[in-house]
Amino acid sequence: FERLELTKEEAVKLFAYNKFKLEIITTKVPDGDVITAYRCGDLIELCRGPHIPHTGCVKAFEIVKHSNVYWMGNEDNASLQRVYGIAFPDKTLLKAWQEEQAEVERRDHRKIGKKQELFFMDPLSP
Repeated sequence: FERLELTKEEAVKLFAYNKFKLEIITTKVPDGDVITAYRCGDLIELCRGPHIPHTGCVKAFEIVKHSNVYWMGNEDNASLQRVYGIAFPDKTLLKAWQEEQAEVERRDHRKIGKKQELFFMDPLSP
């Protein structure tokens, strides 16, 4: 990754093609602040970063979940797709994490309590 430090004016020019990034730059970044972006090949993305030195560090990853969100949390705005993922430096760590997540799900007190009828919701109560 190559870290880029940009002025607000430089960032506006660089991301002129993207109305979402322009809105972030113009409304969230105070004048005079430095904006950071990261370049990986042709991709340039706004990011506070850094996260990893280069993409070669990622040997295994998993998409954890995705959701539909409204831009800036306003239902009158555009609907966007948010993707959550997790990355590991090797496949054994990914496998260990997956096993741990499966165990967490098996021990979910909400599911266990419902199955054992420890609690329930009465359809007549609010």
